Amino acid sequence: INIPVEGMVKEEIKGGFDITLGGSVRAFCPYSQMGMHRVDDAGAEYTGRRMTFLITRFEENGRNVVVSARALIEQERERQREALQESLAEGAIVQGTISSIRDFGAFVDIGGVDGLIPISEIGWSRVEDIKEHLTFGQEVTAVIKKLDWKANRITLSLKETLPNPWDAARERFSEGSIHTGTVARLAAFGAFVTLEPGIDGLIHISKLGAGRRINHPREVLEVGQEVEVRVEGVDNDACKISLAPSDYVSSESTETVEKDEYKKFMAAKPVKKQEDAVGSLGALLQSKLAAKKAGNQ
Repeated sequence: INIPVEGMVKEEIKGGFDITLGGSVRAFCPYSQMGMHRVDDAGAEYTGRRMTFLITRFEENGRNVVVSARALIEQERERQREALQESLAEGAIVQGTISSIRDFGAFVDIGGVDGLIPISEIGWSRVEDIKEHLTFGQEVTAVIKKLDWKANRITLSLKETLPNPWDAARERFSEGSIHTGTVARLAAFGAFVTLEPGIDGLIHISKLGAGRRINHPREVLEVGQEVEVRVEGVDNDACKISLAPSDYVSSESTETVEKDEYKKFMAAKPVKKQEDAVGSLGALLQSKLAAKKAGNQ
């Protein structure tokens, strides 16, 4: 037991694989012991391969032999892990291979240990489907975001190795500037608009509806729709941009405009005193009546 041996993966059977050791000895390897990670099509992945296994059970004079490739891999990885603890540090750049893809992120084998790239750290743009960006076996370069050897967790970032689009966006998307963007997603509180790859802004629901109250942005917008927007505010530190439709005018702004226009009108045409205005009107009426009487005579 616990003896490493070389074997041929003969065929896939119920619960695992039929393994041939030394040319004639049959052994069984469960699915869970074929590797460190689950494989979608294990039959195609392992059948016909020559691999090294660790004998974990030897009974009935060799008629019941169970082996594990995973146990052997774990032993080697533990040795590598001890060496990596001395060389790895947060902020370091590492090379690795995508070993598994899940909905929440991608695992990367960095040579003895696996690190996780969370879905939020794959790119600067919002990622919906990880498989559109990464593939099994792909070689990647990533930055170590966090190391927790006690919990055996390494968090990696792929996007930090890529140019940050916000570096240029701070000048390009200045407050008050007008841009055309694409509605990326809708939420109960507003609509996210992509101004360029990696740069999204938010139109709050209160600024949608062209003056009428709406319950959800889907009432006036749909994903993929192009919209013209105005930048209302930029938070460089938080990498957030607040937007409004380019033709949006708040009620406060409307009131301010009306007051300004009234002030200009009053300054251009001073209003006479009420007494003077009434007197002038009376004189005008009297002259009209006099002219009418003269015409009748």
